[in-house]
Amino acid sequence: MSEPAVIGRGVRQGCLLSPLLFLIYAEMMMIEAMDDVSAGIKVEGELLKDVRFADDQPMVASSEEDLQKLMDSLVKSKEKFDMKINVKKTKTM
Repeated sequence: MSEPAVIGRGVRQGCLLSPLLFLIYAEMMMIEAMDDVSAGIKVEGELLKDVRFADDQPMVASSEEDLQKLMDSLVKSKEKFDMKINVKKTKTM
């Protein structure tokens, strides 16, 4: 039998709070990342920067330069929140 593992943070696997806590954490990260960035596209007079759904964080911009600004801001924010971006799932259209 192996030694017991010490868990320093997080919730138990299967805990019902896990997805809720993740969404709150991810929402705070995205709010911080997008707060000071003026890039995006106008939709009915509103500036749209991202379209969040579950753990997907699509971002929209009118140019590659603006999209890069959004990504740079997200990278800075994800480091603060100790999150990771799955590069294999990251696409540009």
